[in-house]
Amino acid sequence: MKVGRGMKGLAWVLILYYSLVTVLWIANSPYLFSIWGVIIWLVSIVLGYIVYKQIKEKNIIKHLMLYSTSFMVFLLIVIGLIHLVVTSMP
Repeated sequence: MKVGRGMKGLAWVLILYYSLVTVLWIANSPYLFSIWGVIIWLVSIVLGYIVYKQIKEKNIIKHLMLYSTSFMVFLLIVIGLIHLVVTSMP
């Protein structure tokens, strides 16, 4: 069963969104690190995982979704560790 164009289109939109998140992360944007920014970030990661699981055939989009979603999880863990270290300083 092949996944429709809609799922592949959503995958490309998520990849573009992940690129935007990476740029905002590098720029230390307050929009990304607000409560709503983190919530939207987490929702996009879950959505990325769902899209990855829905794409059955092995193609470049599936690999890009896996790598970009994993990178978003990595960035979220790094920002959590940075927040933990900064808040524990006297």
